[in-house]
Amino acid sequence: MLVIADGVGGAPAGEIASALAVRTVVAARRGSPAEAVARANAAVRAHARTEPHTAGMATTLDVAALVRRGARWWMVGAHVGDSVVLAQADTLLQLTAAHTLGAELVAAGHLTEEEGARHPQRAALVRAVGMEDQVRPDVWERPAIVGERYLLCTDGLTDALGAERLAALLASLRSAEPARCVDALVQAACEAGAKDNVTAVVADVAGGVGWRN
Repeated sequence: MLVIADGVGGAPAGEIASALAVRTVVAARRGSPAEAVARANAAVRAHARTEPHTAGMATTLDVAALVRRGARWWMVGAHVGDSVVLAQADTLLQLTAAHTLGAELVAAGHLTEEEGARHPQRAALVRAVGMEDQVRPDVWERPAIVGERYLLCTDGLTDALGAERLAALLASLRSAEPARCVDALVQAACEAGAKDNVTAVVADVAGGVGWRN
């Protein structure tokens, strides 16, 4: 299981919300990633009710898990917020879309991509764990392909590097161990002047999963 959470800025106790969400997901162990996100949302909401100084806290949350179905293995995930999940094989695929006001307005056709990038509230989250009593995660799944690499990262990384540079860096680091890849990505984002926290998780699908596409 892979998990990443990023406390919502501008709201209180984001660091508490993100840590609680991760602990809840890891402790759940059973059920789907979407169910794990729902448990995390309930835990964050319950904590905010009992600790008034954390009222309004929220966090992004991405969960990805390797799941066996019969003879095949799948990567399945659930996503809330503006963190990003990428899969790297022959090409780089973005598996999640940001739940931000700017992205929603562009997706609905109200703004062009250029207008969305300039909108003054473009980064405001419209979905996050802890924001409402019920959370609506996006879910995704794809076959677990031996040799494929997954990257879960906060928007601090993607905003600093941009899509083209991130893709080029990942390609150049394809043979590097996941830990070295993380170090290189974080360093590159910081050197590029990242304005937000930069967090990344990298994992490869290993041959032990027992099948190839």
